[in-house]
Amino acid sequence: MKNIALLVILLSFVTGCDQKKTNLATIPTDKLNSNWWNERHQKVIANNKTNPELILIGNSILNSLDDSTAMPVWEKYLNSYKVVNMGFSGDRTENVIWRLKNGEIDDIEPKLALLLIGTNNTDGNHYLNITQPEELAEGIWEICQIIREKLPNTQILLLGIFPYGYKPNYRDNINKATNEIISGFPEKEENIHYRDIGSVFVDEESKVKKSLMPDYLHPNTDGYLLMFEALEHDIFELMNP
Repeated sequence: MKNIALLVILLSFVTGCDQKKTNLATIPTDKLNSNWWNERHQKVIANNKTNPELILIGNSILNSLDDSTAMPVWEKYLNSYKVVNMGFSGDRTENVIWRLKNGEIDDIEPKLALLLIGTNNTDGNHYLNITQPEELAEGIWEICQIIREKLPNTQILLLGIFPYGYKPNYRDNINKATNEIISGFPEKEENIHYRDIGSVFVDEESKVKKSLMPDYLHPNTDGYLLMFEALEHDIFELMNP
């Protein structure tokens, strides 16, 4: 009996080792315990009644476009389109996956979805786990597939994760490695168009410019203007095929 029990334990251990590690970046996760997050989620769904042509999907980098300081960006680049901003501060891929599965892109048919997500997945200061490049790419791919399934006629403009930090760092290295993977997504899906515009935020030594990203993560007004200047042609072409 002891030998049988030992064999069962051994088999359980081997089976457990063979099982693929759960990728948290792909598991739908809500933040409904946060009032502002839930309120913004409901606001996005309500705003979709405007039948948006362009939707912005991501984290605080897009969420911050709602600040009054970003008005020049809207006036110059965005007000010519019907836009719904689906950027949520602090969101990781798993949060975006939950939102898209729970109403945020239902009953709409935008021409273009601009997607910028991933930097919070590699933040080890504010989150319990850091997502590795292959896992993060899987999370971003899952988001693209949800958009593809729910919005088959919508083009996806996938942005590379923006540079982070003034000096070389682990988080930025993961972001760059992830970008290398997701840059190949257009080869897998013809409705995905990849653009890495990170170079507009760095100097000749590849250091993030404080004048454009004061916290070395979020663009200020000048940074956003450069961002959408770099994207203007892509957005126009994809909105007017």
